[in-house]
Amino acid sequence: MTRISGGQILVTGGSGFIGKYVVALLQKEFDVVVVDQTKPNYKTKFQKINLLEPFTISKDFEKCIHLAAIVGGIQYFTKHSVENIRDNPRMVGNVFDACVNSNVNQVVYTSSSVVYQHQKKFPFKENDVLSSPPPTSAYGLSKLIGEHFCKAYHEQHGLNYTVLRPFNAYGPGEEPDPDYAHVIPHLIKKVLSNQYPVEIYGSGNQSRTFTHGMDIANAYLSSIKNKNALNEIFNVSGNKEFKINEVLKRIWKIANKKKPLKIKHLPEFPHDVKRRYPSNKKISKKLKWKPKINFDDGLKETMEWIKNEK
Repeated sequence: MTRISGGQILVTGGSGFIGKYVVALLQKEFDVVVVDQTKPNYKTKFQKINLLEPFTISKDFEKCIHLAAIVGGIQYFTKHSVENIRDNPRMVGNVFDACVNSNVNQVVYTSSSVVYQHQKKFPFKENDVLSSPPPTSAYGLSKLIGEHFCKAYHEQHGLNYTVLRPFNAYGPGEEPDPDYAHVIPHLIKKVLSNQYPVEIYGSGNQSRTFTHGMDIANAYLSSIKNKNALNEIFNVSGNKEFKINEVLKRIWKIANKKKPLKIKHLPEFPHDVKRRYPSNKKISKKLKWKPKINFDDGLKETMEWIKNEK
């Protein structure tokens, strides 16, 4: 059985988009070890591991941040429902088993805004998940199952947890991959590649609450430093709700396009959520966390990064 050692904080999935922001912030204060299938493209302690197999961790670890998952944009998890419902809970179980058998005193579990798939009350609070139907997408359900793992391991083994539900992460560092990326890098790539008319899925009236990767990373940092985070669930989101059409208009304007924007509407995805607008009051009150990066500023730096990566 693989054994991981030599650090203070274990980060699973640290090679991913959010993981890069989280590890960069944590490394300023803590001794971090990243485990993933792919080696990170930044400097850190790293061990390659398949989280679908049981593993152990040494007694020196104090915290675990579980970011690893079968995840991607809606295109990806629509195509890979089996891997989502089968593999995400399996990884959570292996991570929690390893933590229970070590000195880890807290696991920060990365859930998802998709657990609110059928929520009709806005802005929705953390406990509103309990009064709405469970998600019908395999990805959303797998994330909700992970939250129940947190509660079960706390009840049976006394392992403390914090559940973070990030909303629509964006920022420099996410490649506009057709399967894995989210809506903002996709739209930016289409605009920069001079697609015309610009294609979007559905009516474009779907709304999202976007959150910069650095703001999300600060929520993870707050979660491991503030005792008020223990055994709590938090929405991690920006303050403003934007329709996809409006986001595209902002990207078009930032790109300084001369001709008027034209949109081609493609069929929507079966599990696409029409509105995603949470309350972030709980995390603001308990952890003193607030999103700091202005959305337009974040769009500009994201576009600049993608432009330089071409």
